[in-house]
Amino acid sequence: MSNRRKDSKGRVLKSGETQRSDGTYMYRYSDSTGKRHYIYSSTLEELRVKEEEVQRDKLDGVKSESRTMTLNDMFDKWSEIKRGLKDNTFRNYDYMYKTFVEGDLGKMRLSLIKHSDVRRFYNTLYENKNLKVSTIDNIHTVLHQIFELAVQDCYLRVNPSDNALKELKLIHKSKPDTHGALTIDEQKLLFDYLKNNRQYQHWYPIFFVMANTGMRVGEMECVSVK
Repeated sequence: MSNRRKDSKGRVLKSGETQRSDGTYMYRYSDSTGKRHYIYSSTLEELRVKEEEVQRDKLDGVKSESRTMTLNDMFDKWSEIKRGLKDNTFRNYDYMYKTFVEGDLGKMRLSLIKHSDVRRFYNTLYENKNLKVSTIDNIHTVLHQIFELAVQDCYLRVNPSDNALKELKLIHKSKPDTHGALTIDEQKLLFDYLKNNRQYQHWYPIFFVMANTGMRVGEMECVSVK
């Protein structure tokens, strides 16, 4: 027992635990494939909490890569294998993700994203970005599929986006169904999509003129004929 390694406070270190020269702690372990991984902490107590999480992940079959993988990394996996969507639908999903998710929630580590994080993200899109619930619902459709793939591939135990849009949808349903003009952000989203989509680029000048002059479809037809 006297030969077992101890930290600077005289506490016996477990197998895989090490106290580094700067006083911080490290735990080394191997996954099911034999690949080595390392976790670090400023205190031994915190390190052992992380060790318990690692052991729980091992028992549940959750992959160790989820600790370093971001949501953006998972989106790339989803994009690579996704099939069954029309080209236009896929491009729309890709645009929605890269415009609203990639630089925000997408940067978070997959294993750290909680249900509350997804709900907070949707609330921000609604309250600060002024997106309509229908637009957020399209973003949610993509996110839910990405998280579901993460669950199926054993990167996550549960899908953190399950029912994350429920409250916003209830708020939307409680409001009168009125048709209003597009917001500035929604116009920008539409125009950017048209300009960057080779299939629909020819519609850009028409929609741009209609949005900025208030001209109706029939009036645009008369202008086109002339």
